Amino acid sequence: MIIGSSKSKDFVNIKEDLQIQQCGIDLTVGSIYKINGEGAIDFTNEKRELPQYIEIFNSEKDEFIKLEKGIYLIKVSEKLEIPNNMAGFVYPRSTLLRIGCTIHTAVHDPGYVGKPTYLLNVLNSITIYKYARFAQIIYILCNNVSGEYNGIYNEK
Repeated sequence: MIIGSSKSKDFVNIKEDLQIQQCGIDLTVGSIYKINGEGAIDFTNEKRELPQYIEIFNSEKDEFIKLEKGIYLIKVSEKLEIPNNMAGFVYPRSTLLRIGCTIHTAVHDPGYVGKPTYLLNVLNSITIYKYARFAQIIYILCNNVSGEYNGIYNEK
């Protein structure tokens, strides 16, 4: 079951009511990064390596950025909380898709707290302004979860 925005707004530190949609909450651009270097993944995370991230835009100090085709990381400006009986799923706003860009996200597990980062795939050049609404989070009620998220990306 999708948790409507009248309840899910309690789990996102929204800036204004403009972010409240019918089923979810709009997320805004906090910062954008270029990816530099190679990463590594494995089964146990013992060999996990993240590449270097170079900040190229920050909504707190920059007005806008023009991005050419390529991949970037985009960090949201809102701190999210995922309750222990829910999961969060993030989708691009339709305007982002119509411009020729998309985001790739992962599941936000029960217990996650933080400002998540997603992969921004720019297939057509775009200008992004400070605090632009680019994605929407939907909260889903979960049954029989097997614990809380306790990974390295948690800001709890």
